[in-house]
Amino acid sequence: MHNPSDKQLQQIIPSEVCFSCDVCCRFLEVDSPLAPIFTEVEKARVVAAGADPELFRPQVDGKSAQIQLKPHDDFYICPFFEPEMNRCTIYPIRPLDCQLYPFAIMFSEDGNEVVLGVDTLCPFGEEHLETEVFQQHLREVIDYVESETVTEQIAANWSLIGDYQDTVIIVHTLAQLRNATSTPHA
Repeated sequence: MHNPSDKQLQQIIPSEVCFSCDVCCRFLEVDSPLAPIFTEVEKARVVAAGADPELFRPQVDGKSAQIQLKPHDDFYICPFFEPEMNRCTIYPIRPLDCQLYPFAIMFSEDGNEVVLGVDTLCPFGEEHLETEVFQQHLREVIDYVESETVTEQIAANWSLIGDYQDTVIIVHTLAQLRNATSTPHA
C-alpha cells in the first residue's frame, strides 16, 4: 500500500518567511496539545534517522505518538527544531502534522465535524489567505487530505485530529472523517 507520508506537500510559505518567524515549533506549555503528532510509520522513519524513541508519548488512539517538547528560554520547543538557525532538523521526513502547517485538521467547535482550517497565528497564512495563489494551494491541500490513503491514515491515527482552536479559520469540512472515531475527543 502506498504510504501517504512518502509524498510531501509543497510548502506555500517561502523559506525566508519561515526562517524569520517566531511562531512555529514553539509552545507555551511543555504538554501543549499542539505539539506534533507522528504516526507509527513517521515515528519509525525519524527513529531510523537517529531520533531517540523515548522522545515520543503514545496517544489515546493507540497508534500515534506526540513528540515531547523540551525547555528553551521561557517556552518549549520541538526537539527537532534548532532555534539558533530557525530550522527543522527532520524537515525532509517531518510528519504530516507538520507538513500541513499552516493548515490544521481539527474538530469543529461543536465537535460534530472534522474540519480543515488555516492557523491565523501563522502571519503568512493570515495575510495571504484570500490571494489566488493561497486559494489554489488550499485546493491542493484539500485534495491531498481527502485522498483515500491520507484519509485512511488520519482515521487510523485519529489523534491527528486536534481539538477546536479559535485561532484557526475553518476553510473546509472533511466529510469523510466525520465518523473517524467513535471515541469522545473532549
